[in-house]
Amino acid sequence: MPRTGVAVELEELPIGALVERTRLAEELGMDSAWLVQLPNMRDSASLLAAMAATTDRIGIGAGILPVYTRPPVVMAQTAATVDELSGGRFTLGLGLGHRLTAEWALGVPQGPPLAAMREYLEVVRTLLHDGEVHVDGAHYRGHARYAPPRRDDLPVCLGALNPRMVELAGEAADGLLLWNCTVGYVRDVAVPRLHDSLRRAGRDPDGFPVVVITPAAVSEDLDHDTAWMRDYLQNYARIPNYRAMYEASGLGHDLTGGQVGDDLLHAASVIGADDLVTERVAEFAAAGATEVVVSPMASAHHDAGLWRRTLQAALRA
Repeated sequence: MPRTGVAVELEELPIGALVERTRLAEELGMDSAWLVQLPNMRDSASLLAAMAATTDRIGIGAGILPVYTRPPVVMAQTAATVDELSGGRFTLGLGLGHRLTAEWALGVPQGPPLAAMREYLEVVRTLLHDGEVHVDGAHYRGHARYAPPRRDDLPVCLGALNPRMVELAGEAADGLLLWNCTVGYVRDVAVPRLHDSLRRAGRDPDGFPVVVITPAAVSEDLDHDTAWMRDYLQNYARIPNYRAMYEASGLGHDLTGGQVGDDLLHAASVIGADDLVTERVAEFAAAGATEVVVSPMASAHHDAGLWRRTLQAALRA
């Protein structure tokens, strides 16, 4: 049985729903609750602190915080603070985010993806794990100490799609985060590349965290929710890394004219009966995921009953 989690989205919902839904996930028995930072939404770090302070058992995860939102020393301080609030239940997920958001929306230039991310991880992990860091890189630097109570094994996971970034997770992170992937990509590309990288680095692949966050919706209005999910995935299919991932999954034929066809729709999301959600979670686990996080979308995002049923279906895997 895989670990199961939920991505708690707040789009168009009042902020109080965050605490309410995270507590419900804990009551239902979910292992973790995750939150993503979106460019047009509330600050995720503040919300993660609220999630940590109002729950007792459930793991709290940032999935992901883009590196351009904070210098690496500040990111480590943020993670350590949320972790202290949670009593040691926090996982920091980092990712590049998207160049357009970083450079156009925020005015933060991005360096070469792999080299810059490697340096960012070095600063963050060293400060979190050792309590002190002195790094002067070509893209990031950090000279700091962290004085408050600190958990020296706070996990720092790397969000990745590109195979070379997946390999970096095996070399320089404490886990891998995958978002909107297909089962085939996890099984045939991501996990093999990750495990090869871990072995080259002298690290044990057994038990190395592979967290898959996937769109899921128990639905009672299949036409509406299918159309919603198709539009959602079309936005991602326009992003080069996601498009390359779908093509590597053997689904390039389903991206004709920028439209998402049925094969890709059903491979990259699950919509419909409760049992379909259960089956998809089990498929990801069989593909090598150590934790499967459902992100209730469409009607399941707005309807509290469908949201609960989506989580319950995941727990049955």
